[in-house]
Amino acid sequence: MSTRAALTMSFVIFIAIGLLSAALGPALPDLADRAGRDLATLGGLVTMVWSGTLVAQLVAGALNDRWGQRPVLLGACTLATLGSLGILTLPNLWLLLAAGLIFGLGFGGLDIGTNLFIAQRFAHRSVPMLNLLHTFYGVGSIVGPAIAGLTLRLWDTALPALGVGVLVVIAPLPLILRLDSTPPAAAHPARRQTAPSFSYRTPLLWTLGLMLMLFVGMEAGMGAWTTAYVDRTTTHGKEIGALITSGYWLALTVGRLVAAGYGGRFSPQTVLLMCMSGLLAGSGLLAIGSGSVMLTALAVLVLGFWSGPPFPTMVAITTATFPQGPGKATSVVVAMASFGAVTLPWLQGALLDRVSGLAMTLLLVAEAGLMLLIFAGVHGRRARQPVAAGD
Repeated sequence: MSTRAALTMSFVIFIAIGLLSAALGPALPDLADRAGRDLATLGGLVTMVWSGTLVAQLVAGALNDRWGQRPVLLGACTLATLGSLGILTLPNLWLLLAAGLIFGLGFGGLDIGTNLFIAQRFAHRSVPMLNLLHTFYGVGSIVGPAIAGLTLRLWDTALPALGVGVLVVIAPLPLILRLDSTPPAAAHPARRQTAPSFSYRTPLLWTLGLMLMLFVGMEAGMGAWTTAYVDRTTTHGKEIGALITSGYWLALTVGRLVAAGYGGRFSPQTVLLMCMSGLLAGSGLLAIGSGSVMLTALAVLVLGFWSGPPFPTMVAITTATFPQGPGKATSVVVAMASFGAVTLPWLQGALLDRVSGLAMTLLLVAEAGLMLLIFAGVHGRRARQPVAAGD
């Protein structure tokens, strides 16, 4: 497969999963009406989607190492298509929840599989290429709600946005079928022969996972609670808070674009160190500026910008650190990240609601500081072959 076709396939996949996941929220009231259930009950659909995602993230990497990229991506794309079609068309609640689980399995498989495909296809510039890949997820996440908003104004329903998502997720299937069916174990044989065998008992693997768990928990928490934080700690209301939250996601997308353009000039470790330092500075500014909408907005933008590169950069570091089992290692690290997204935002919200906004920001400072401490420990124990900074 040519480089252009490989990038097209990967970018369309990430646009599709970003569009579908972001369009699901606006479509929940329509789905609840169609199923004859209240909105709270339909919240179970989101739970099923993320349950399926977590299961797929745990197993897709090992399947990728064993069977190769084509069967994993083909199976995941098929599941995502069937699941999203089910969500779009099935009227029964239990069938709808089953469709959500199937979509989640496809989502998780596409997430892991595409990250591994880019990391292995562009091993010598994986940091900028993975950041570029994740930028397209952001594009899908912006386009999905935008389409939903348009169709709500035109036809009073957000379901057409899911229909567009189905069409987009089907689109890369012909390109996936053109992938080489050779398992990646045959790639880079000299490097793999000199690398230690993969083991789930390796402390470094779980240390990398812990670091990414803290980061993703911090990122998800900022996206979930910034609006409420602004409303509770400043004299401005939820409208300004929502605007600042939008600024966070825009800054995050810009951060990934910058990393895609310039990340190849630095080692992955340097990119990560800059991001962790920026997150500590941003969370510190958020704590100091509590009560000031201007300082809060500035801190949120700083946090957003430096939140862009860590996830894709950590995938690049993980695949390079464990060349004998890049899929297995990535599955562990990304699954731990998903666990952080489930647990840490809940803790942040509990502190905001039951203690104070300052308590929530101090938790963010602690998370950023702990990430830096973990990074300092990991940096001294890096595997023999780091990712190259550029071609």
